[in-house]
Amino acid sequence: MTLREFKKDRILFYSFIPAGSIILISLLVSYLNLFKINNLLILHFDSYTGIDFLGNKVDVYNILAIAGLIVLLNSWLAIKVYFKERFLSYTLGVISLIFSLLILITIFVIISIN
Repeated sequence: MTLREFKKDRILFYSFIPAGSIILISLLVSYLNLFKINNLLILHFDSYTGIDFLGNKVDVYNILAIAGLIVLLNSWLAIKVYFKERFLSYTLGVISLIFSLLILITIFVIISIN
C-alpha cells in the first residue's frame, strides 16, 4: 500500500493521523505541565492502598514513547495487511485511536494528581 492509497482510504487515514496527533498533544501537555517539577511524581493511586507507584518525569515520557511506538507499529501492520484483511486494518486503526485517547486521559490524570 502506498501513501497515496493510504490517503484515499478515509477510515485508516482518519484514525491513524488523529491517533498520532493525540500522542503529540499529550507529549506537549505533559512537557508544559511537568516542566517545573523536580520531585517524584505519583504515577498510580489506588483508593484502598493509596500511592502505589512513584516515578520521575522520564517515566511519563517513557509511557508516551511506548504509546507512540505502539501506534506506529499498528499503522505499519495495518498497511501490511490492508489488501488481505481490510477489516483487521480498520480494527487496528480504531484501536490505535482509542488507545491514544486513553493515553491522553492518563496524562491528564497524572498531571491533576501531581
